[in-house]
Amino acid sequence: MFTLMKLALQVVFKPYSLGEKAPCRKFLENVLTLVKPTAAQTQTDLDDRILRQIEYILENDALFGYFYKLISDQFATGEIVFGDVNESEVTALIEQSPPEALPEAVSPILIVSLVTPIIS
Repeated sequence: MFTLMKLALQVVFKPYSLGEKAPCRKFLENVLTLVKPTAAQTQTDLDDRILRQIEYILENDALFGYFYKLISDQFATGEIVFGDVNESEVTALIEQSPPEALPEAVSPILIVSLVTPIIS
């Protein structure tokens, strides 16, 4: 089963070079486009708020660069690097170049903590 999943993922990811920043961003934007209609149909607000946070990160070059480095570092090592997220550094990046509309507050640290178990 694992081999089948691995082959399926290779086919899905083939058009993207996820080891590079710009194609990875494009991939995430495409995933958001596909996920948003389903999230809109749910009765909970949490998924919508998390999607807005991910969109916010994608729109902010400095913030996306920070999280992209974290994710690429995570895939490069067996250690869990998400625990090294510096909240004050993330806050400074947000303050340096905020997009026009800030989403409702869901901490980017929360998003990282939700992704960590999936990756590990």
